[in-house]
Amino acid sequence: MKTIHTMCTVAALTLVAWSGAEADCVRGGQNAAHAARQWLMPPSHASAQNAVAASHSGSIVGLWAVTFLVGNGPDLYDQAFELWHRDGTEFTMDVAVPPAAGNICVGVWVPTGPRSVKLHHVGWNWDLTTPPGTLAGTFVLDMVVTVGKGGRTFSGQYVTDSFDLEGSVIPEFHAEGIVKGKRITVD
Repeated sequence: MKTIHTMCTVAALTLVAWSGAEADCVRGGQNAAHAARQWLMPPSHASAQNAVAASHSGSIVGLWAVTFLVGNGPDLYDQAFELWHRDGTEFTMDVAVPPAAGNICVGVWVPTGPRSVKLHHVGWNWDLTTPPGTLAGTFVLDMVVTVGKGGRTFSGQYVTDSFDLEGSVIPEFHAEGIVKGKRITVD
């Protein structure tokens, strides 16, 4: 009898909790309406002002055109567009490989000083000799950069390696060198 009573209590509490969730989402509760308004509204003037302020304060947040040099240069390793987000995430679209080979990578970053950051960035590697392409392993890039005074450039060092499906480093894909970025702005 106690088991039936416990089951009925759990079922009743579940029903109450579920109906409350349904009421908020299905009937357009306060939180649901607020979230929808946030996504549907265009960026505010204040958001644009925050982005401009970040570019002048030495923040990494924003869109950058990035060049990776082999060693101290002048040989080019890669070029990319990098988007650094305020929440500590980063997104890159590079030209080292075609889109079919996985030219999109993501990363996480932390500040290491007033204008310096450390990035850990990952992506997938694909074997394109086997249509439509077979997963070949992963790509890892670590870099430390400092945003220049005025917030329009950054520079630093990077190290990158690729790993096979067993997690072993592929030595011929190791690279390291100088990285430079130039902020992309509306004007």
